[in-house]
Amino acid sequence: MLDRKIEARQLVNIIVLFLVVQFGGLLIAIYTMPSILYYVQGNSVQINSFEGAFIYLVYILAATAALLLLMRFYRKPGIFRLMEAVVILMATGYVLFSVLSTALPSVSPNSLLIFAAVVTGALIIAKNLRPGLRNFLAVSSSIGVGILIGSNGFYLAYFLMLLITIYDYVAVFITKHMLTMANEISSKNLAFLIGSTDYEAVPKKYLSKKDLAEYKKQAKPTDPLVRNLVKNGIFPVVSQVQLGTGDLALPLMLSVSAYISFLSYFAAIMIAVGSAFGMIFTMYLLKRYKVALPAIPPLFAFCNLFLGIVFAINNVQDYRAWLGFIIIAAAIVLALFNRLNSSTNKQQ
Repeated sequence: MLDRKIEARQLVNIIVLFLVVQFGGLLIAIYTMPSILYYVQGNSVQINSFEGAFIYLVYILAATAALLLLMRFYRKPGIFRLMEAVVILMATGYVLFSVLSTALPSVSPNSLLIFAAVVTGALIIAKNLRPGLRNFLAVSSSIGVGILIGSNGFYLAYFLMLLITIYDYVAVFITKHMLTMANEISSKNLAFLIGSTDYEAVPKKYLSKKDLAEYKKQAKPTDPLVRNLVKNGIFPVVSQVQLGTGDLALPLMLSVSAYISFLSYFAAIMIAVGSAFGMIFTMYLLKRYKVALPAIPPLFAFCNLFLGIVFAINNVQDYRAWLGFIIIAAAIVLALFNRLNSSTNKQQ
C-alpha cells in the first residue's frame, strides 16, 4: 500500500512536468514562431535531412563522451557547473528571448538579448544557491532545445529521434554508460535531469530481509527524529524517479517540427498526446520490471502510433505512410518487452 502511494505521487509529479514541457513548449513555439523562423529558418534547407540528423547525433555523442571522461578523470564540480550554465544560458535564454521578441517587436533585439541573458544568469545563480530550482531550469531548457531543433523541420526531427532511440537503447541496456552518467548528474544536482523524490516512514513488518540488510549497511542516521523512528521499528524509505532533459525535449522537438512542416495543429497536438501516453507506458514498465530503462524508445513508439493515426485520418488510402509509422511503433514495443523479459529470466 505504501509503495503504491509513493509510486502514484511520483507518477503524477513526473507526468505533470512532462506535460508542461510538451504542451507548454508547443504553445510557446506556436506563439513565437514568427520570431523563431526569422532567426533560424535560413539554415533549414541545408540541414533538413537525414545527414543533418546524423550531424546532431555526432554532436550529442561527442558531448556525452566528453562528459563521461570528465566524470571519470576530473571530479571537481566547477567544470560541471560551467557546462550546466552554458546549456541553460543557451536554451532557457533562447526561450525567454523568443517570447520577449514576439511580445515586444519594437524593442531592439540586442536589448532583449542582453535582458534575457541577465535574467537567465540570475536563474543559474539562484539554482546553485537553492538546488530545488533544478527541475524548473531543466524544464525551461528542455523547452528551448525542443523548439530550437524542431524549427528545422519534421524530417530532421524524425530521423534524429529515430537515431537517438537506437542510441538510448544501446546506452542503457548494452553499454550501460547512460546509467553511470545519470547517477553522476544526479549526485551533482545538475539541471540535465528532472526528478521526483519521496520519503515514507515504513514499519519494519513491511520490509523484506534484504531491505533490512541493505539498510543496516548504510551509515547510522544522525537526525534524532529519524533515530527514534528506527528505534521503534519504523524505517525511512527513499524512492526516486528521474528523467533526462533529452526525454523531455525530443518529443517536443517532434511536435514542433510537425507544426512547422505541416502547418497542422492537429498533428502537433497528437504527437504531444502520444508522447504523454508513451510516458505513462514508461512508468508502467518501471513499475512492472523494477529496472532502469531508456525512456526515448517507448516515447518514440507512441509518437509513431499517433502519427500513424494522423496520417490515416488525413489520407487512409495512402496506407504506406500511416502503416509504416504503426509498424515502427509495434517493433519498438516488441523489442523492449523482449529485452526486459530476457533480463528478468536471467535474474531468476
